[in-house]
Amino acid sequence: MQKITCLLIFMAFNWSNAQDYRFGKVSEEELQEVSNPTDPEANATILYLSQKTYYDFTQSDGFVQITEVYQRIKIYNKDGFDWATEEIKLSDNGSKRETVSGLNAVTYTLVNGKIEETKLRKDGIFEEHNNKYWKTEKFTMPNIKEGCVIEFEYRVTSPYISIDDMNLQYTIPIKELDISVRIPEYFNFNKYVNPRATYIPKVNESTVSRTEEVRSKSRESNSTGFGNTVKTNFSSDKFNFKEYKTEIKLSNVPALKSENFVSNLNTYRTKLIWEYAFYKSPSGQITDYASNWDEVTKTIYDNSDFGSQLTQTNYFEDDIDALITGVTDDSQKLNLIYNFVKSKVKWNDYLGYTADSGVKKAYKEGVGNVGDINLMLTAMLRYAKINANPMLISTRSNDIPLFPATGAFNYVVAAVEVLNDVIILDATDKFATPNVLPVRAINWQGRIIRKAGSSTWFDLLPKDIVQENVSLLATINGDLSIDGKVRSQLTSFAAKNFRSEYQNFNAEEQLMAVEKDKGEIEVSNYEISDMEALNKPITYNYDYHLESGIEQIGDKLFLTPMLFFAPNENPFKQDKREYPVDFIYSFNDRYQVIMTIPDGYEVESMPSNSVVQFQGDAGEFKYIAKASGKSLQFLISINLNKSFILPGEYDNFKQFYQLMTEKQAEKVVLKKI
Repeated sequence: MQKITCLLIFMAFNWSNAQDYRFGKVSEEELQEVSNPTDPEANATILYLSQKTYYDFTQSDGFVQITEVYQRIKIYNKDGFDWATEEIKLSDNGSKRETVSGLNAVTYTLVNGKIEETKLRKDGIFEEHNNKYWKTEKFTMPNIKEGCVIEFEYRVTSPYISIDDMNLQYTIPIKELDISVRIPEYFNFNKYVNPRATYIPKVNESTVSRTEEVRSKSRESNSTGFGNTVKTNFSSDKFNFKEYKTEIKLSNVPALKSENFVSNLNTYRTKLIWEYAFYKSPSGQITDYASNWDEVTKTIYDNSDFGSQLTQTNYFEDDIDALITGVTDDSQKLNLIYNFVKSKVKWNDYLGYTADSGVKKAYKEGVGNVGDINLMLTAMLRYAKINANPMLISTRSNDIPLFPATGAFNYVVAAVEVLNDVIILDATDKFATPNVLPVRAINWQGRIIRKAGSSTWFDLLPKDIVQENVSLLATINGDLSIDGKVRSQLTSFAAKNFRSEYQNFNAEEQLMAVEKDKGEIEVSNYEISDMEALNKPITYNYDYHLESGIEQIGDKLFLTPMLFFAPNENPFKQDKREYPVDFIYSFNDRYQVIMTIPDGYEVESMPSNSVVQFQGDAGEFKYIAKASGKSLQFLISINLNKSFILPGEYDNFKQFYQLMTEKQAEKVVLKKI
């Protein structure tokens, strides 16, 4: 009896201390929490996340997908305020629309020891139409303050059977997560936990029974001596079936932590990915939905907002004829048409491989989405007898597709197939050039769809070595200030990035950007060449006066030959790397330094010559120093041929970068004579 009493007391104690995750049951303890116990650096924490997906049955529509979402989030500081906005992406395709209902949202704050509630009002709810297929419903919580707790719930009704990917990890920690999916046996899915994730959850599967009722009515007419009578008969039939149930219950899910040189953290997020494989009718007949890439590309090509856009030419024929009349070289034609489209139609910032406005309307109005612009470009190139085809791409934000599906792509570019190579063109970016795409579009592989119906993959990894050549002249004055000149030349992606960054800068802003993080420097005579000549490298020059480049100790001077170009620290500090290092492209940085020392001084010591390699020719760093009288010459080159470094290679790569960083920081020592 005593043991039973103790057990009851223990259970009561735990029940009283268990967290109540019913809506509206926010506790003072949650509001008083100042940081996450397991992740003190987190700006916010998802205290509880519940998502339930199931298929409701209605007489009129059959099975309808329902997703119920409930979240409770603790916001610790102002950097966590972004978590007070929720975005719900909804299909808005004609009659097949997804809808949100049952939205209920409250912000809780603790004021003088009392919990105060502020409910979401209509003016905090917004709707944004992305294109004719998608819209986003947003809401921003009211009265957001440091230390507040927010909670919201809503329900999404979808006419579609397919299930969206389910995120199980976010960039803030999750204390409790509860995912439940129930699928009638007629709808069969393949499901995967993202194989690139480092946090792998336990997935529980089971089968449950379910019964639904189908009601029907019929009418019968009977003749009597007094006329016809109509009788309505009601009947109902029950049908039993199985449901496949998937459950994931997790505690203390770690935050998805960002690392240097990871372009898309979502690639490594823990998530459950669903592929609708086949439908099995009650009679056993199977309809396959799992596909292959050829079938996917055919489906996309047959879409009137894709394939038929490539056959429309009448709206541009006169302009293109005038543009290329007398031009016989295909390369010249290509560049003329490419630059014409970039200047004619501006990108409206919307993605998509299908045309939104339609190529004809986009051409007339001078604005369109990715599909409008690049399908138009492909059509024009074909009109000019150039072998151009659309290439489907999944952008970095859309992740790398794991299985064939039309949703695996969200972008399209033009691909011109030439002998043993492909030239890729994207006219949505003013500063893009052939094979130099916006970074958003450089993701794994693209799929070329040819006129004849065949399709093939093409590697999007940039093949050219991106170069930055810097010439640095430095003269040390008697007062130990330094005067000099800088000349720099940038090619390929480096040139494109420079043009994109500086395009809207005025002269003063340009000088401020150059002087940033260079110490006590004054820049003058700053000039940029070929800013608009996209087929040429960018070149810029400036004069400088530097006050803080030398350290004097007694009768000795200490200075770093690379001056303000020397890195301050190794960007790779972590002991362990979770995700690959992605530089996007290979590069070769080369610095030539010529330094003149002042009268009355001579060289006591200089950095020694050095060569450091990473995995043979995958990376190489060279440092060559030479003294000739009053002139010191240095040649420093960083050549990285491998732009994607796996976590297993990280230790060696970190060491390579550390040796390189330390070498560039070594000093010349001058002594007074």
